[in-house]
Amino acid sequence: MEMSLISSEFDQCIKCGLCLANCPINHELFLEKYTPRGKIQLARAYGKGDVTISDHYRDIFARCLLCGACSVTCPSGVDLTRVFTHMRKEITEKKGGFPSMKPAIDSLMIHHNISSEDNEERGDWREDIKNLPDHQYRKPKAKVVYFVGCVASFFPMAQTIPQNMVRILSAGNVDFTILAGEEWCCGFPLMGAGADDGMDKFVRHNVEKVRSLEAESILFSCPSCYRMWREHYPNDFQLFHSTQFIEQLIDENTLSFNELPWSVTYHDPCDLGRNGGEYDAPRKILNAIPGLNLIEMENVRAKSICCGGGGNLEMTDPVLSGKVAHRKIDEIRKTGAETVVTACQQCVRSIKGRVRREKLDLEVMDISTVVARTLSHD
Repeated sequence: MEMSLISSEFDQCIKCGLCLANCPINHELFLEKYTPRGKIQLARAYGKGDVTISDHYRDIFARCLLCGACSVTCPSGVDLTRVFTHMRKEITEKKGGFPSMKPAIDSLMIHHNISSEDNEERGDWREDIKNLPDHQYRKPKAKVVYFVGCVASFFPMAQTIPQNMVRILSAGNVDFTILAGEEWCCGFPLMGAGADDGMDKFVRHNVEKVRSLEAESILFSCPSCYRMWREHYPNDFQLFHSTQFIEQLIDENTLSFNELPWSVTYHDPCDLGRNGGEYDAPRKILNAIPGLNLIEMENVRAKSICCGGGGNLEMTDPVLSGKVAHRKIDEIRKTGAETVVTACQQCVRSIKGRVRREKLDLEVMDISTVVARTLSHD
């Protein structure tokens, strides 16, 4: 890595410490070296040759959610996430990746997914859909490709997301298809692990498959897939997060809803909200449902607290990841809402997993589930 690419960020940092207020890791570990400010100074010292990369140095940079919350309060405009991502790449090149990330990276390179599963099983979530059409949502040509993502494809806790998304798209008369076994991971976990040298083959493969379908648009229910395509893939297609696409269907009056008397709160996913700039579409969807009462949390939009599942932290320090998730759940429960809605499969998995572990009375669901439950027709 060319350290000059991020050296300007070192110089911009004025060590004010305002980034500490928003950092979920700082709230749990209370040690300067783990704070954004501390990591910037360690990166600067490495760039000057004052420190070498040790196991401990690698551990420090692994304990980061890459959530971007630190940049929100930075008065100097330092792109902290960019620095930390570059440092992970440098550490991986010089020292090797974090050991607990190796199984996931190996799985990506061998199986093209993070789950070490046969990639042909990506579409198995369709088996639980009643009245599955003959084409099974796999068409030779379509205007829209629904890119499902690894988590929703393989983790049972999140498989209701694609099941509900295809119901919604069908109800909206959308000409869409999925890639099923021909979909590969978007490559985002490789970037988070600092191992993005192998990412090009994922980009080439996925773009080739979408182009072969003559699609105009790609739809993502995973904010990280959406972000990855926006920032690192060719801009040949219209890209939509599922909330943006559903909002469009509502505006076109192609979806109609039954009344749903719920009190819910909404969690802004990091890669959709803070890192993707989309805060309004999910709220417009929820507010379009008759009877639904949206109660906002204390920290919303750019100040939303990460679910604990970002930055590969679940692999490098699952205990710390769980503590961040617990803090998020505490904030959710303070609203008094009976349900927390989000728009990210990883957020669903992280929050629901912690709720189940602690046996809490809180319903966790993706926004696609809410929409599918209230559809007045299929």
